Amino acid sequence: MAVSSAIVEQIRRELRDAPHGHKSVIARRWAEVLGVSLQQVYRIAADGPKKARSSSARRPEYREWAKAVAMVKKRPPDGAGEISTDQAVEIAAKRGLVPEEALSVAIGTFDRIMRETGVTRRKRRFTRYQAERPNLAHHIDASSSKFFYVHRRVGNEYVLRIHRPGANGYKNKPIPCDRLRPWIYGLVDDHSGRMIARYTIAAGESMADALLFLQRAWSEIGLPEQLLADQGVLKKGLPSQDLIRRLDVSLPEMMPYEKEAHGKIERPWRTAWQRFEKPFFAVDDWQKYEITEAELNRRLDAYLEEYNSMSHRFEREITRMQAWGRIRLHGGIVTIPENALATAARRAKRKVGADGILQYEGGIYEVKGLHEADVWVFEGVFEDRLVVQEISTGDKYEVMRFAPVPLGEYRAHPETPHQQAVREASSLNISDAALPYTETREKDERIVEMPIRETERAIEDPFDTTTYASMEEAFRELISIVGTAISAIERRGIEELIAENGMKKEFVRDLALELRAEIEIRRASAG
Repeated sequence: MAVSSAIVEQIRRELRDAPHGHKSVIARRWAEVLGVSLQQVYRIAADGPKKARSSSARRPEYREWAKAVAMVKKRPPDGAGEISTDQAVEIAAKRGLVPEEALSVAIGTFDRIMRETGVTRRKRRFTRYQAERPNLAHHIDASSSKFFYVHRRVGNEYVLRIHRPGANGYKNKPIPCDRLRPWIYGLVDDHSGRMIARYTIAAGESMADALLFLQRAWSEIGLPEQLLADQGVLKKGLPSQDLIRRLDVSLPEMMPYEKEAHGKIERPWRTAWQRFEKPFFAVDDWQKYEITEAELNRRLDAYLEEYNSMSHRFEREITRMQAWGRIRLHGGIVTIPENALATAARRAKRKVGADGILQYEGGIYEVKGLHEADVWVFEGVFEDRLVVQEISTGDKYEVMRFAPVPLGEYRAHPETPHQQAVREASSLNISDAALPYTETREKDERIVEMPIRETERAIEDPFDTTTYASMEEAFRELISIVGTAISAIERRGIEELIAENGMKKEFVRDLALELRAEIEIRRASAG
């Protein structure tokens, strides 16, 4: 993208004057403002024109830098994979293994040099696909952490450590604390690639933990039209199937053992969360490194915020969050009810006896207003609730603990509908005039025409993504980029410019960047 010289100079000045260790923070902020990647910001700020590639290496130091980056990438032990190249470059720069100038080198350059030296692994070819709009489909997956394990418990908090995975994988994971493991649940929007994830401590993958995570994730991102999951607890649990169905979310059947059928192929779910965990091996004496579950989730949130602000997998000019923001063009998100989990229930078939007694899970209950009937018993998964539903009619009845009537006392029960109907039938007085088909109806031959509108109703095109829906929305976006207040007089002039240019998003962004650069120049001159 073309960037004005004033903005380029401002980026260079901020990076040049940044304190030690803060250059990447400033670069990320500019990447978010410009809507480009971190490496593009460094290339924009680099002095001089790009050099054409020749047969001989123009920058032989790149090979030395790539060697240091490869050493950091290989820091995790065998079986733990490798740290991603961009993270390895950042770690190497912070540790002084490579100069800060290496941050401006394209990641692809390091990858190419490492391929030439034979230190990378060849990836197989994948097929890419994508939903047409946000929240059309979500992918959910869960897995035990490959590198973290629960070391001990301190009060209500769990302390975790990292370990070297063995050749047998799952079976060799240490479980010294009550056989508990750290599990990570993740949700990915198929259209945008936006990801939400959370660690939880449990003995294994469970339906309750999965539903709790879905409640949390869908409260933030909204309900999808369909949820794609493997043949795990959500598919096998009747309560989870019932809850998801009642939320009007379809749960399609997937082929067993085809994990890629419901994961985003270009960056599988497991690769994404292991990318978060692997850099922990870069710390000194990582065998004794400890972190609490709460702190791990806090860092995971920060990682996902950065992950979701990265470029979209197909539309490189926008981020994942910007792609997900298109949900506004389709009416916004559909929120999950606050009491959704309270309605999750297990279901079992039972019979209520002639005395109105129900025996369920070792308990004896009395069903008010029902006897001698086959029923479904609904038991709350997250709350202590119990109701029955008569199978034949669908009517639901309250359930209470059974207490027998003391000897000598009697309890009258209301008549059944059948008994009441028989008793009242004898008092009816029905004449011949009340019988059907005794009246002759007149035929209505009048014809009433359907009214037709004379004018067409104007409608806004919801597929136009190049303009703002309102001036207020456009001005909010401009202020978020400029980063300072604007007077009422200046606002009127700016709004006139925006209106004259058709509320175009590109014009608003360019105008905001020019205003920001001008303000920064004024501040620098005044200071």
